[in-house]
Order: sequence, then C-alpha cells, then structure tokens
Amino acid sequence: MQAKILHAETAYCGFFELRRLKLEHDRFAGGSSGPLVREVLQRSDVAAALLHDPAADKVVLVEQYRAGAHLAGVDPWLIDIVAGRIEGGQSALETVIREISEESGLTPTSIEPIGVYLTAPHLSSEQVHLYCATVDSAQVAGLHGLAHEGEDIRPRVMTRAEALALRGMQPLSLWAGLALGWLEHAPRSAAGPA
Repeated sequence: MQAKILHAETAYCGFFELRRLKLEHDRFAGGSSGPLVREVLQRSDVAAALLHDPAADKVVLVEQYRAGAHLAGVDPWLIDIVAGRIEGGQSALETVIREISEESGLTPTSIEPIGVYLTAPHLSSEQVHLYCATVDSAQVAGLHGLAHEGEDIRPRVMTRAEALALRGMQPLSLWAGLALGWLEHAPRSAAGPA
C-alpha cells in the first residue's frame, strides 16, 4: 500500500499550523483513491507525565483552563497530567523534566516511559511521548505555570483510587486517560501498592 502527498500548503499559521494537503492513496480493494483534500493541524510533539508517589500511593494531577474543553461544552478547568511541547533541540525526556518543574514545582526521582501515541491522527500530526514520573506528593505547594504563556496551573494530590475514578466521572484528555489506564494495570514495582 502506498500513499503520496501531491501538494501541501499552509492554510493558517498561529498557535497551530493548519496544513492543506492534496493526496492520494491505494485502496484496500485495489486502485487509487484519486486526489483528496485533507486539512491537518501540525505542531511539535508533546511530552507528558503522570506524576505518581508510590510510597504514599498518591497521584499528582494538574488543573488548568483549556479552551478546547470550553468549546466542547465541558468544564474548561480540566484535570490533566503534566504536558508540554517538545521545543527545538530538546528530547522528549528533557521536555518532560522541564514541564514537571514548571507545572507542579516537583523534581522526579525516576521516569519510566509508557509509550508514544498519535493523539488524533484523523486531524493532527501530533504525537505524545507519555511517561510515569515518581515524585514526592508531600512536596506539592502553590500555583504554577509560565506567566508569559498565560498558564495558571494548580497541582492536585489525589489517592490512586480517586485519580482512577476520574475516568468515569468527567471528560479527560486522551493522554491523561491513557496514563491512568497504564497506572491501573502497571506492575507493582511501577505502580506501588495495590
């Protein structure tokens, strides 16, 4: 099976870049799709981490305003995991360490990769590099975020059970749901006491 981009142009460039593509691809039944037009949001990838304190069996999540949630008609102060854009020259691991400090004020003692996922491949090129970071939840204090980015972030410490229950109580970001699902099924050495 083959696919090719026949033409690509920038339709909009702001917080995200909207790319308009003219493409064609092979069809499962044979032949070609013929020229199709698709629009894709393009931006750098994301590194995100679930902050877990296995000694206390607690999870540190962050709460902040999210415009997409607001537009979707759900509570825009979303409870989420730490996440940020991978900037030029930084690795996903360097990014997640930076974001943990910026968004929670914590320093991880270890970081374990969970996986790399396409967040919404039907409309975006974004990949999320997902981790679980071991932290000391007793050190959570204050509000965080970068003022020049308009961030206003409140860390929230929850028991593991409270954090896992969020999946059935309210909408979550895709990567928060993935990370909490991983925590629920992680080996005891990674997830702490059951």
